[in-house]
Formats: sequence, C-alpha cells, structure tokens
Amino acid sequence: MTLTHLRTKASVIQRRQLGDVISVRIALAVGILWVVLVGLVFSIAPEPVGDPTAVAVTVSVMFELALMGTLAGLLALRRWGLLVSMGAAGVMLTAAALCSLGGHTGAWLVAQYLAAATLFVVGRAAFRQA
Repeated sequence: MTLTHLRTKASVIQRRQLGDVISVRIALAVGILWVVLVGLVFSIAPEPVGDPTAVAVTVSVMFELALMGTLAGLLALRRWGLLVSMGAAGVMLTAAALCSLGGHTGAWLVAQYLAAATLFVVGRAAFRQA
C-alpha cells in the first residue's frame, strides 16, 4: 500500500465526536433505565440516621449535578450525554461505597451497587455504539 492509499482510507473513516447526534432510541433507553433503577434504589432506601457528613453532602450534590447533565445531554440527543451518564453512574457507585463504609448493609446497598454498575455498563455500551 502506498502512502496516498493509506491517507485516502483514513479520510473515509469517520471520527466520532462528543457533539455527534445519538438516536432517540438510545437516549430513551438510557433515560428510562436511569428512571427505573434510581427509582427502585430510592424506593427501598432506609431512613437516614443522624446528620449527613460533609463528604456525603458533597457526593450527593455531585450526583444531582451529574444527573442534570445526563438529562440535558440525552434531551439534546448528544453523545456527550452518554459520557456524563457514565460519570453519574460512577458517582452513584462512590456513594454506595461511602454508604457501606458508613455501616449500611442489606438489599438497599446491593441494589445501589448493581444499579450503578448496570448504568455504567449500559452507558459505556451506548457510548461506544453511538
């Protein structure tokens, strides 16, 4: 192969950008999964005991901001919304880890871990596909 042939072949390959448009189907699937899993996790959450620590408040605020970013990106049908979705799942996983360090156990904690991992894996798969 010549250098010219390689350049031509490389120009045919499209590079995906974060601003690229995603399909409505992918945005709806990821959005619905977020609503269902977060709704499930919070529906079985135990009552809080005591005042939250500064770290817990910080992680909660980060999670809410990431959720807003995910919503904005999915509503705009942009690829970056899927990336923010993975970040929000990571923050949710961090929150679950902090809960386990704080002494929480049981079905709620397992549901948090499973929901966060599922949201991350699905977000990653959608990001790679889109």
